[in-house]
Order: sequence, then C-alpha cells, then structure tokens
Amino acid sequence: MPSCRVCHYPIDKTKEEGVDWIQPSKGWYFHKDCYETWKAAPATDDDWVEMIYDFLARDLKVKYEYHMCQAQIENFWKKKKINPKGIYFTLKYFYEIKGNSWDKGHGGIGIVPYVFDDAKAYWIAQERKKRGFMKELEEQAKERSIVKITRSERRREKYDLSKIGGGD
Repeated sequence: MPSCRVCHYPIDKTKEEGVDWIQPSKGWYFHKDCYETWKAAPATDDDWVEMIYDFLARDLKVKYEYHMCQAQIENFWKKKKINPKGIYFTLKYFYEIKGNSWDKGHGGIGIVPYVFDDAKAYWIAQERKKRGFMKELEEQAKERSIVKITRSERRREKYDLSKIGGGD
C-alpha cells in the first residue's frame, strides 16, 4: 500500500472517501495538503536526488542502474564536492540542452564531473541574461504535472464460483 511521501501515512486508494491525494509522478503519492506544504518548502539534498532519478526516468525516458547511480552521486558529493542539485543541473545541461546520447553512459551518470564546469558556466550565463531564471527552473523541477486522484465507485460483477466445474 502506498504512503504519503510527507507524512508517511498509508494511502488506501480503495477505502478513503473524501480524502484527496495526488500522484505527481509514477510511484510518488501525497495527500493534497501534504503536497502543498512540501511544494512550498525549499528543496533539500534528498529532494534533488529524487529529482535526478525522476529526470532520468521521466524526462529522458532511459533505463539506469540505480545502485551505480546512487554510488556515483555519493562519490561526486563526497570527493568532488558536487551536490545533488549540481548533479541534476549538470545532467539537464548535458542531455537536455546539449542533446547528448544516454547510450554511452552504461546506465550511470559518470559524465557529471567531466562536464560540471561547462554546465556551471552555462547556467551562470543564463542567470545573468535573465535574473531569476534559475529560481524559476528550480521551481519547475520541483513542481511536476499533477494528476489529481479521488476515490470513485467501481461496480464489480459477482460470480457464483460454486457453479464452476459442476461443483457441489
């Protein structure tokens, strides 16, 4: 049973009438009120890590090796001092802006330290052209399209299982 990503209370999709919940992306469930609170708060490093995976799966539509990517994120953060937000924007620059192919990455994000400085220069230039550009981009990354889901009544046909196989 899925649970809210904020309050961690289980969301019973079949029983809770009148409880609005949303699914902004596959596998993410929020109570509507919890989502509004989460959306208003500044993104944490954990949020940026989740946005990295969301970007890979939803925007690039690629398969990635989760454990390899997780190890690379931790390595870049500890050894290269590139935080998850920097990793996210580097990937966005390299794959979305520059249009490079995912195929050479072998399911990982090992390209990040090699293009980080170029990506950083690009994003700084964009911010200089238009003040507030990065803030808007950050908000867009956090706020995804929302699918509002409420419980609906389902009609199920009832079958008499005793009639199967001439059973008594």
